[in-house]
Amino acid sequence: MLISNLNEKYNPLYFLAALGAGGLAVSFFMYPNFLIEHKGTPMLTFDQIKPLLMGDDKVTAILLSGALIAIALLAILHFRLLFWNISEYRKFKKTDAFQGLMHSNREISLMVIPLTLAMSVNVAFILGAVFVPGLWSVVEYLFPMAIVSFLAIGVYALKILGDYFTRIFIKGDFKFNENNNFTQMIAIFALTMIAVGLAAPGAMSHHKEINALGMFSSIFFLSIAVILMVIKMTIAFKSTLEHGVDKGTSASLWMMIPILTLMGITVIRLTMGLHHVSKRRYLSLHSLSLHRLLFHYKYLLV
Repeated sequence: MLISNLNEKYNPLYFLAALGAGGLAVSFFMYPNFLIEHKGTPMLTFDQIKPLLMGDDKVTAILLSGALIAIALLAILHFRLLFWNISEYRKFKKTDAFQGLMHSNREISLMVIPLTLAMSVNVAFILGAVFVPGLWSVVEYLFPMAIVSFLAIGVYALKILGDYFTRIFIKGDFKFNENNNFTQMIAIFALTMIAVGLAAPGAMSHHKEINALGMFSSIFFLSIAVILMVIKMTIAFKSTLEHGVDKGTSASLWMMIPILTLMGITVIRLTMGLHHVSKRRYLSLHSLSLHRLLFHYKYLLV
């Protein structure tokens, strides 16, 4: 049971609960996605799942049904926690505790909001893929919507970062003695989540405009994430070596694992997108050359 009206007791890091539920929903999708052959589409869809659920192989049907149920339940939990956090965050913004957060190192924790929202877009896309019949036939209409969603979340993330760095650059009130952890890396986590989301349309779309927009936007956010990662890791290690790791936030030392994972997926998607475009361009030039050859051959015969 979720408690309402936390007010000053609320912490923006509670968004991580929604993030975790969404991440688990994605993980239960990845198991059948890698185990089940899905020719013609880059990811598993309802049209490929239905024959297996209705087939004679009961073991496969039971396991697949379990994965789908897990995806549905975790997605419901994700959105429930997301809406609860949004409601509580709005109330928290009216308290003095929020003003204190906005004038401390902990202001960067607000980046958990775009991080979770980016995960929500991924969860929604997966729900559509596995539960909506024939969705892949109109997926090219969904890719622009996904790009707009991720870009809107990205603009929100950049606004949070802009306000944060503007305050630090003007007032110079960053406290290094409170930075003996990796919680500042939440900003890199959010930017990388946005980058990997934008890379998906760039890798899968058959329209070069959507392909280019997704890939270039992804590279933009990935570049910012890499630059910030170098800066934040350097100052975090410096503070940790001077003051020792903060026990309360020591779990943040593991944050580099999901960040590097997302960066790797982003690079793979960008590589696939470039290969996709170059292959189509090669086929187009090959077809054009063949057409010209046939034209000249016909001309010589005449």
